[in-house]
Formats: sequence, C-alpha cells, structure tokens
Amino acid sequence: MNKPALDIIVPVWNRPIETRNCLVNLLNYSPDARFIMVDNGSDRETERLLQEFAEGLDDRAFLLRNDINQGEVKALNRGLAKGEAEYLAVVRSSSLVSAGWVEPLLEFLRQRPDAGVVLPRLVNAANKKGEPHGHQPFAREVCCGSFAAMLIRKKLYDAVGGFDEQMDGGIWCLNDYSRRACRAGFLTFSVAGGAVSFVDEVPLGSVARREEMMRRTISLFRGRWGEDTAYCMVMPKGTDLSMVGRKLELLLDGARRGVFFSVVVSSSLYKEMVRAGSVALHENIRIEPLPLICTDSRIRKILARIVSERPDTVMVVGIDGMGAPGVDNPLAFTELEERIRRLQ
Repeated sequence: MNKPALDIIVPVWNRPIETRNCLVNLLNYSPDARFIMVDNGSDRETERLLQEFAEGLDDRAFLLRNDINQGEVKALNRGLAKGEAEYLAVVRSSSLVSAGWVEPLLEFLRQRPDAGVVLPRLVNAANKKGEPHGHQPFAREVCCGSFAAMLIRKKLYDAVGGFDEQMDGGIWCLNDYSRRACRAGFLTFSVAGGAVSFVDEVPLGSVARREEMMRRTISLFRGRWGEDTAYCMVMPKGTDLSMVGRKLELLLDGARRGVFFSVVVSSSLYKEMVRAGSVALHENIRIEPLPLICTDSRIRKILARIVSERPDTVMVVGIDGMGAPGVDNPLAFTELEERIRRLQ
C-alpha cells in the first residue's frame, strides 16, 4: 500500500458495540485512510472484534495491543508513534463520524500550513448540543483540540511529540498540547463541515485519586505556562475598523497563549467588524457590542457583568489617554501590549 494521506488512531478499551459502530462509520466515511487501532487491554470480545476488523482491512489496518489498560493518553501516543501519513486523525471509540466529516479538515490543512490541530464540528450525543451548522464561521481558532475527534499535522507531531502522559488526559492536557504547538509555530482551529457525534466519558478511578491527579495536572500546567489572565478592553466611540483591527492582531497573539479578552465596541463598529469577519477570530476573544442608544449607566452595567463572569478581569482602555464610563484606573493599552509580548 502506498503511503496514505491520513492515518486514523483509535484507542479502544472494551465497549464492543460502540467500537464496532465507530469503526464501521470511519470505514464508510473515511475513504483511503489507514486505521491504527490500539487495544488498551480490552476483554476477549473486544479483542476478537479488533482482530477481525484488522484482518478484513489487510494492509489498511494496524493493530497494537497493551496487556493492561495504560490510560487513554498513553494508548493514543503509542498509536501516534506508528503514524506515517501526512495527517494523523484521533478518534475516540465512542465517537461517530458522518458523511463529509474529514474532507473539509484535510482541505483546510492543505490551505493553511500553519494549522497544526484541526477539529471537526462536534455534537454532544446526549443533548445534541453543538455549534449550529449555519452560524459557525468556516474556521475559527480555538484553545485546544478534543480527544473525541481531531486531526494533527504530522509535521507538528514530529516537532513536539505526543501528549503529556503526566497530565490527566482532559482539557488541561489538550490545552498543553496546543500551547506547545503554538510555540512551534502551529495553530489550532475548529472547522465547519460534517458532524462528529460524541459522548462524555465516564471518569474512572476513585474520586480522591481523580482529584489528586487533577491537582497535579493543574500544577504542572501552570508551572509550565503560568496563570491564565483576562482583560476587558473598551474601545472609545468613534474608533474606526482599521485601528481596532491592528489591536486585534495583538490580542490574537495573547489569546493563543491562554489570555481571555472581552472587547467592548460601539454598535456601528460591531457591524463593520461582522462584515470584515473580525468577530470570530478566536474563542478567547469575545466582542461585546454596545446598544445603539447607550447611556453611561448602561455601559457600567455591561462592564460589571463582564467582571462578574471573571472577577480577575483587568480593565483596559483601547486608546491610551481616553477613559470610559465605569472604568477606574484602567491599564494603558501600551502596558497590555508589553504584557502580551512577555508571554512570547
């Protein structure tokens, strides 16, 4: 078999019915991909299922087995190490892909050489909650990938390796990987297209053990990347699109490093930003439009709500020397700029 464009890594631990459904859907909707299945110490029924699937696909499948369950991250890393394709897909054995799930991701990766991790449109099977298909921009930067389903550029894997096995295998581990990717020059995106249905995983082990693992993970993450911070930047009335655009470039750099921003703009500027595609750059940048008719009292209430959602929020004036109602002793934008540059 020629080198495939896509290797799909599927870590498996028991649940033969869900695993079969996952693999059948992947086979139907991922033409020409190669399958790397990692049996993470499954029972005999699941083991036979994987063996039959691998035998039926011949050289389109590669089956690895661990004698005991080593955890999802270790199993995933073992599968990633066997990947040879230009792109490596990670799909959890309880996820169900649909028609057209992978083609937009591959096309986006080909068009954006700086894209390292790409997520499909994920929908929670329990409540069908996901980003509305028609409301999501084609691509938006996000903080991290998802073990439910994502694609990783092989060049990124070669540059930074696999996921940190000292972490809990959850959101902190995923965030850590995207931070390492960003440091290596690769970004993380969510791309619209065919949906992938997923279910929330039931955590294993005792509550005390999970809590201890979480504490260690958070400590490791913050020791490596520092504390997350939040800022609210108020743009004075009359600010034009070009000026806010230049400032958003700096904020985008901070958002990729875990900083959260709320940007308060006038209703007219917000409409211009929508037309320019500047309101959905990154999930860590939230644009807050003011009402068309807006009093100082209304502005104060909006700012108070933003701070109540994240009490650590630091207020910033978008243009140095120009204040805003309800903003006392704000941080100058030049100081915010310096703080973001120090993160690099």
